[in-house]
Amino acid sequence: MSTPERVDPRDTEGIAAWYDVFRAAMDEGRPYPVTWTLEELRVSLLEPTEYAAKEIWIVRNETQAVAGAMFLDVPLKDNTFALSARIGVRADARRQGYGSALAQAIEERAAYYGRTVVQAQVDIPLGNDTDTPAQAFARSFGLTPANFEVHRVLELPLAEDVLDKLSEEAAQHHEGYHLRSWQDHCPDDLVDAFAALQASFNLEAPHGELEVEAAVWDADRVRSVENQSLAQGRHGWMTVAIAPDGSLAGHTELYVGKHDPGNVFQWGTLVSPAHRGHRLGLALKAHNHRELQRSHPEPLVVHTWNGEANTAMNAVNAKLGFRPVELHEEWQRSG
Repeated sequence: MSTPERVDPRDTEGIAAWYDVFRAAMDEGRPYPVTWTLEELRVSLLEPTEYAAKEIWIVRNETQAVAGAMFLDVPLKDNTFALSARIGVRADARRQGYGSALAQAIEERAAYYGRTVVQAQVDIPLGNDTDTPAQAFARSFGLTPANFEVHRVLELPLAEDVLDKLSEEAAQHHEGYHLRSWQDHCPDDLVDAFAALQASFNLEAPHGELEVEAAVWDADRVRSVENQSLAQGRHGWMTVAIAPDGSLAGHTELYVGKHDPGNVFQWGTLVSPAHRGHRLGLALKAHNHRELQRSHPEPLVVHTWNGEANTAMNAVNAKLGFRPVELHEEWQRSG
């Protein structure tokens, strides 16, 4: 076994070999795999931002073939006590120490960055009542489950009459509010307020026992995310709810990638606490789906992840027709 080595994303062959092992491991056994494409990941590795450092690592077998692959995500502006890691080992190379070697590399990178919390994500089949290999591996290195979510999917397009009915149902409860949408580029007159809404997401969305702090967002970060998304070939549809006093009450986001045909990703949806109880979550999602379908009437699958404790958003998703396909756990180790 080789010593874990960091892969230079400018090395075309090196990153392709890393990705082949990483994606195969991440997607194995999943009914709806959602690993980002190589083209998208390459952009985030080659065009780093001031908000996060991303690293990819491999370990080789005795023939110098890649046996294990790792992805590290290190926040730099907020949550600077933590880093997130995912490890994948080739199916024919498991239980031979490759994963453990990469886990040791995580320890070294955590020390390098001065991080005291290591976090990881594990995807689990529905109805599973015993530890999967991924759960057992995480547990063996001292991580414990801290947050529980459900991965749900929705087949598009939704019928116009269904969207009309949902929008009309919600409208009865938020008189005085209005919705505003855009694609890819937040209007200049909303960008500061939109950044403030994004900054509150980490603390408002349920995270169980996962250690998180408010994210640092400003107009520059909004533009950075927009620019990187476009460089990755991802286009975004956003809708916000504007309160009677002109403040932003909530938002929702959908992203479609040209390198990932057939999939849509529901990123953040949030209604600020002061504005809850007005069916704004349902109104925002129904409106944003309508906006997306104007440009993409073809069959698509929307993916969303919500904590089990987020009963209000889960009820909204159920009205839209989302159905559960797997469990998603966030594990962590402190100290």
